[in-house]
Amino acid sequence: MKKIILYTLATVILSLSLNAQPFLESLVPSPNQSAIYVGSYDWGPCIEKIIINTGKSLSPQIVKAKDFEVKQILYPKSTNIGMIKNTLSLKEVFLSDSEGKKTDTSSNFITLLTDVHPDSENLNPFVRIALSSRFQNYYGYQILNNELGIKISDCKAFINGHAAKFKSSSYSYKIPASEKDKSDPNYQEKTLTLPYVSYLPKSDKKIPLILWFHGIGESGTNPYFILFGTKSAFFADESIQKYFENGVAILAPQCPTGWLESTESGIGGIRYWEPIDKDGIIDKVKKPVSGLLERFFVMDDTPKNKKVPFAAVSYYTAPVKELLDAFLESHPEIDRKRIYIGGCSAGGYMTMNMMIQFPDIFAAAFPTCEYYLDSKITDEQINSLAQKPMWFSYALNDETVKPEKNSIPTIKRLKAAGAKDIHVSEFRNVVDLSGIYLKNRNASKNDNDYGLPYEYDGHDSWIYLFNDECKDQGLSLFDWLSKKEL
Repeated sequence: MKKIILYTLATVILSLSLNAQPFLESLVPSPNQSAIYVGSYDWGPCIEKIIINTGKSLSPQIVKAKDFEVKQILYPKSTNIGMIKNTLSLKEVFLSDSEGKKTDTSSNFITLLTDVHPDSENLNPFVRIALSSRFQNYYGYQILNNELGIKISDCKAFINGHAAKFKSSSYSYKIPASEKDKSDPNYQEKTLTLPYVSYLPKSDKKIPLILWFHGIGESGTNPYFILFGTKSAFFADESIQKYFENGVAILAPQCPTGWLESTESGIGGIRYWEPIDKDGIIDKVKKPVSGLLERFFVMDDTPKNKKVPFAAVSYYTAPVKELLDAFLESHPEIDRKRIYIGGCSAGGYMTMNMMIQFPDIFAAAFPTCEYYLDSKITDEQINSLAQKPMWFSYALNDETVKPEKNSIPTIKRLKAAGAKDIHVSEFRNVVDLSGIYLKNRNASKNDNDYGLPYEYDGHDSWIYLFNDECKDQGLSLFDWLSKKEL
């Protein structure tokens, strides 16, 4: 999820297919087929390796990178005639075994390594075309080598070991009929489909659950967007699972439009999207007038922050709650006293939304760069949230969701309300901590940016979350989370 302008209310990313192609842990391609290895990286999905089965025995000496070309193909759903969109930049090509290990003996298999970097182009396998469902979910790939007579267009599978641990499914929510609907003899029941991915660790004991909400960039109806748009697939990795004695289950629903869509509607019944600070705009005009009137008249002394602010409840609140209930019902192994909730950006808004609406369900919450305007949270809601363990994470240079309007004032109010278990991971900016990716990988020792880490958009603080870098006084977020229960 990169540099999404959340104020673009008209941006509705329609899905490409509900029956998304699953990712496999491993697979040996058949003759004249390829296996595409897709990595889940800090910046999103990235093709890192392609293994092809040429169907004929080749010697290592005749395999040369310069002879290969990999074309990215866009396939409409109605035809197998694809359109060439881009080419992939290759870093290395060599003869290998079926698993991609280099070999010095003859083999049918060739491995192609791509140029993996945050700035590398054309390595995202997902097709994302706004307002269109005419195309396949994933790009196709054509591997060409005229010197060796190779032309392979048949992709047998996409491979990612982390994503393969997740199961994809969907939940149908029956939309309640309005009074007008009930009086209409021709009314037909409407449903809302929520795709989701889930992971269950193997354990014969009770296990906790994390309910995770993606950001707006992963909206749609291909649930694998959730696992690759951010590094969410790593919820199933040992680096996170190790903190929970028997592992932790994951439930991650996908929103068709955006969690920011509210229950409030305007002209034509079109629902408003968060964040809308309509009350704030009105107050700027109303305060001077009301101050003058109070000198002469007795005014309503009900605290203005007592009522629920305008457009403060997500339209997807009820569907998600019903999905959660159904998931818990079908999985009795989940400990209902240890249900945790988290999300990033718009998913952070949804995290706050669910905590406000159902505070008694969740044992703890960890909103990241959350997009819930502090001005939309009432004092009564703050007092309720102050009773719950919460961990906020954000970067100070986030210009997409400014923490000074969201997390920072909310944290201040929670502490003033007596919150005893509030943690904060505040970062100056978002940079690569692996030492692998550099700001300028072509810099020489005399350049000012030589050796500096790659810097991501300030909004991308979820990168620290999935790399287990969210800490407070030496305590890890996930270690803290694993010990919370109702």
